[in-house]
Amino acid sequence: MKEFDISKRVLLVGATGYIGRHVANILVEQGYKPVCPLRSINPKFAQQMKLSPEQTPIWDLENKSSVNNVFARYPDLCAIISCVASRTGGIRDSWLVDFELNMNILTEAKSFNINNFVLLSAICVQKPMLNFQWAKLTFENKLQSSGLDYTIVRPTAFFKSLAGQIKRVQNGKKFILFDDGTQTSTKPISERDLAFFLVQCINSKTRKNKILSIGGPGPVQTQKDLGDIIFKLLNKSPKYFHMPSNVFKILATLISPLGLISTKMRDKAEFLRIAHYYATESMLFWNKKIKQYSPEETIEVGKDTIENFYKSIIENDKQLVKDKEQKLFE
Repeated sequence: MKEFDISKRVLLVGATGYIGRHVANILVEQGYKPVCPLRSINPKFAQQMKLSPEQTPIWDLENKSSVNNVFARYPDLCAIISCVASRTGGIRDSWLVDFELNMNILTEAKSFNINNFVLLSAICVQKPMLNFQWAKLTFENKLQSSGLDYTIVRPTAFFKSLAGQIKRVQNGKKFILFDDGTQTSTKPISERDLAFFLVQCINSKTRKNKILSIGGPGPVQTQKDLGDIIFKLLNKSPKYFHMPSNVFKILATLISPLGLISTKMRDKAEFLRIAHYYATESMLFWNKKIKQYSPEETIEVGKDTIENFYKSIIENDKQLVKDKEQKLFE
């Protein structure tokens, strides 16, 4: 395979998203020329990422003609990294974003003979039970059968998504555990380590046409392990509140009938099912043969550790932008 020329352009889809921003930074640091299409003019983003106006064209990702125009504008595009993902996890939004918008990109990639597609997916698609998982998995299958060279990256839990309880513990509240706190485990991965891995996939022969389930450098951490780390760093005695994970399942069942007449209630039921999934399923490689999560088969990448991340937040009194799962713990 011919070596990739970093002087040429890489299309980064979803550049303003949480992981997309980190990928944009790494692309610039590594000497690539990222093209980061935006929904609207965003001079602050362009300035932060050190991107020229030429690198931040405006497009409507839902409009195939608009997407086509961007591809036509940059004939030297040699690779695509897609970090696009539903922000809500709602049923319609998941299929629109995780599947349809990615399909718009894939269609144009084939049309313009761009034979290098790196997809940011999620490790939870291994055991699909939720709409956003089925949407991601359906696109993964389309990409694999497209004829293009691809790398599908399925990361474990991000550092930020596991930091939602630091403030409540600092304020003297108990750390919330689902059930006994040891039912689920993960190898947390930092956003920067994930971004660097995605960029490396562009020019990696050994990662072509593979699905890679990756985590951070380890060790494997249960929810209680993460709580113990926070209490240790804050020099506080551990105090835990055990919440039954089934509460999400029960609430979802109770409000599901309302989804027949209300899209909003249908999504609320889906959000509760999402919460139950994350409270009961590990974020590790799923070995289908033995039907168990496998820490050993979850590829370790990067150097950043969750403990050092927690320490930096506490020492610098950082305020994180809260995700839905973090708001649960307020």
